[in-house]
Order: sequence, then structure tokens, then C-alpha cells
Amino acid sequence: MSDAHEPPGRPITADWRFSGYGKRETEAPRGAPAHEHLVPANRKLVEALRAAGFHFEQAGDGGVEGCKIACHAVVRFLGERHEDPVLAQPFMALHEALSDLQDGTDPELFSRTREPRPRSRSRQRKHAQLVACACMSALMQLGDTRAQAARKVARAAGKWDCMEGAAIDHVTVANWRDGVRAEAGSRQEQYHRMVDDLLSGPTPASKIEQLLKSGPPGIP
Repeated sequence: MSDAHEPPGRPITADWRFSGYGKRETEAPRGAPAHEHLVPANRKLVEALRAAGFHFEQAGDGGVEGCKIACHAVVRFLGERHEDPVLAQPFMALHEALSDLQDGTDPELFSRTREPRPRSRSRQRKHAQLVACACMSALMQLGDTRAQAARKVARAAGKWDCMEGAAIDHVTVANWRDGVRAEAGSRQEQYHRMVDDLLSGPTPASKIEQLLKSGPPGIP
């Protein structure tokens, strides 16, 4: 499947979710995909974990890519079941740390210091920029011009909490996108998977609109 490696950014849909030991609320988590019933969601989870196991054994990278695929499989399952997003946070953090390892940087998650580290604001903004780039590209594939798509994304991204105080216009967003498309490695792969995910399903325009309104999932 095209989005089997990275946790996608997805819009809210009104549905049920678990909120602790059996308690349910009529509210979907921010950024959640369309609700999926347990049997098909579980089937997709098992298929993705089989792929993760294959990569873990065969990829020749010490199992890093397989672990990333497994993390994403769990995050996707939790999202499609509209579980509390807090359940996905450890898997997202591990996925991010493994991507850092692949890129040759020292992940904060694997630091030897005993002092807990909050997730850095710069990391939040970097992820938000990637989401903005994916939204711009998806809008262009749906028919918007480069300038139209960049302006729509800029208006929304300027209101995201993690971008507070940042000066964002259509030129800024277009430059982010150009930069990501020129990169190589896991960040560009994540960008392409986000675009594919945004364009999947029967109503991609609504999906993009809701994501822009809600902001990147997993970022307060």
C-alpha cells in the first residue's frame, strides 16, 4: 500500500472513539481518518505488520525500516478506529526517532540523559511544514494553480498553534514545497506518502480542507 510507512495527516470525521477503559465519546480525534470497523481495520493491521516483519528480516538495515512500518501500522489502526490519539504518540515518537537515525542525526528519544525532554518547537514546525507542502501539492493535483494552492495553505498554516509568531505567506509555503521536493531520503518519502493519502478516498478536497482547518495531527 502506498502509505504503509508514515503516519498520515487526515481530517476529522464525526464518529465514535474510545476514551479510556471502555468509555466512548461521540467525537473523532483531530486529524483522524474515516472510521473503519474492527474487522477490516484489523485485517489491514495484520497485512501491514506482515510487511513490517519482511522488511525487518530482509532489508539489511538492522530492522529499522521494518520497525517504522510497524509503528505506522499501529498508528493507522488506532486512527481508523478513532481511539484516543494519546495511544498513538509513543509509536509516532519512535517512528520519528528511527527516521532521524536513517538521516544520520541523533534522535532526542534515544538520548542518554535522564532528564525528560519536551518535543522541540522546531521539530513541530518542521513536521507542520511538511504537512503544508503535502496539502499544497494535493490541491494542485485537484486543479488549483501553484499560487492558488500556496495561498490557501498559507492562510490556514498561519493559524496553526505550532506556527504562532511565524510570518507565512504563499511564497513561504511554495518555498517549503520546493525545498522538500529537492530533498532526498525519508523526509521526501514521507511527503509523497502524505500527498497520496490526501488524494485517496472519495472526497479528497474535503479531507484537505479539514486538515488545513484542524492543523497537523499529533501537534498541540
